[in-house]
Amino acid sequence: MEAFLWDLIPWGYSILLVIENLRTGFLDLLFPIITDFGGEKGYLIILAVVYWSVNKSVGQGLAYSYLLTATLNTWLKVIWRLPRPDSAALEETLNRAGISDRLQPLIHESTPAFPSGHTQGAFAAWGYMAARFQRTWFWIVAAIIATLIAFSRMYIGVHFPQDILAGFVVGVIYLLLWLWIEPRVQAKLDKTSTGGRYALAVLTPLIVLLVYPVASAATALGALIGLGVGFVLEGETLHFKVDGLWWQRVLRGVVGMVLVFTTYFGSSALFGLFDESMGAVMELIWRIIRYGLVGFVGGWGAPWVLMQIGLLKAE
Repeated sequence: MEAFLWDLIPWGYSILLVIENLRTGFLDLLFPIITDFGGEKGYLIILAVVYWSVNKSVGQGLAYSYLLTATLNTWLKVIWRLPRPDSAALEETLNRAGISDRLQPLIHESTPAFPSGHTQGAFAAWGYMAARFQRTWFWIVAAIIATLIAFSRMYIGVHFPQDILAGFVVGVIYLLLWLWIEPRVQAKLDKTSTGGRYALAVLTPLIVLLVYPVASAATALGALIGLGVGFVLEGETLHFKVDGLWWQRVLRGVVGMVLVFTTYFGSSALFGLFDESMGAVMELIWRIIRYGLVGFVGGWGAPWVLMQIGLLKAE
């Protein structure tokens, strides 16, 4: 399989060169924005706003669906370790294929390329929301957004077409499995005690991390611990409802995101103080703490503040 994927590199590289010729000044500004929308910060906004302002249940399911598929993608990248299009490791392969032109990516990324995490996450997350909301227009919007995110990765030059196709296939298969599994898991959780739900919220991501303990997986699973604990605590203390006038929903999204991003960037600055000196184990622990805190603020802290200032009401 690995040899087959390497054989595809000249074909994929040639397509990227064709796409590069389509670049314009406007698109060079647009597609990096789209690709950021399909990244960590974009989903931080989407997860939180859906949870606070659109549908609490969908927001909770989306958090677990997206963060677990992000973890799966991290594992797949580490297993295959295929290089990005601008990697020096491709030089011999491209020369042997007679490709003399070289791609000029708009953004440089150093993580492995296969499969595309942005593509996998986009089809899993937006497909999940479309399946839960059950609106024809939202299915169309979700398909367009996911496709644009996927194409943006080729446009900016950080993924081959085969990375995109693999991300799409894995994302769709994951989505179908998740939609089948979720109601069965939820039925079990409904019969679980509060203490049991807290234990599952913490231990499940930790056990998953132990399967393949890499730093990027700790990011998603740390956030999942914080969110999970926040979701359980919210159900025990706040019981907020997301209805309200459109301007109230928008305002609560703005105020809530200020709180979440303050935590996100503040903990990032603190993380930077220790990053160079810590070992691999301590980095994993710190990532869990940092992103767990961000997740907890999104799951419980921000809704609590929003209720105190009257932007959220109890059921």
